[in-house]
Amino acid sequence: MADPVQRSFRVPGGWFLVICVILAAQAAGSRRLDVVERDLPLPGLHSLPPRIGNWQSGEERELSASEAATLKPDEYILRDYVDENGKSSINLFVAYFKSLQNAYGPHSPRICLPGSGWLVKSSKIGILPLRDRPEGIPVNEYVMEKGGDSIFVLYWYQNNRHTWAEEYWAKLRLLPDLLRYKRSDVSLVRLVTPLGDATPEQNLARCLNFTNQAFPLIAERLGSVD
Repeated sequence: MADPVQRSFRVPGGWFLVICVILAAQAAGSRRLDVVERDLPLPGLHSLPPRIGNWQSGEERELSASEAATLKPDEYILRDYVDENGKSSINLFVAYFKSLQNAYGPHSPRICLPGSGWLVKSSKIGILPLRDRPEGIPVNEYVMEKGGDSIFVLYWYQNNRHTWAEEYWAKLRLLPDLLRYKRSDVSLVRLVTPLGDATPEQNLARCLNFTNQAFPLIAERLGSVD
């Protein structure tokens, strides 16, 4: 497996100022233009198969009432997938939001999980190489722990136009996508696996195996939202 290219979350001060200016200008522009978005259908996330490659899911899970009220996704799936040996498990969460104009959109696991008591032990942004995308996709990698338990978290954002890791990228694309496509939909894709005795590298390999098989199915459903 090719090693992911890793880089820091920190944005240089000059670029941070530029990004803030662009976001402010876009927010003002989108309000002034009052772009009417297309009425998009839902992507049908629940049609993702219960078996993905050598991974099998159990029953469909649901967000708690408070989580659903906070996130407000237009559609989501929450499933536990177990490999054929029953030794590895991955929790898959995909949340789809039709628009970023009137809502914040996806809540970053970088904020939500620590808010639930998980402590960040390490964090990186890397490029995850996939069979169908030799250039890879940008992802966030986290190791977190709480009460003696450790988890490995991998997440990214995507729609039928882009795939990205940084939260602010969706806001940077908001006005251009509204003007060009009359849409600002976005999805959060998150994988969580127990760390156990495995190393972060072993867990990354496990998530890579799952993502190679799941990513085309997720992209297909998001691509159907036209």
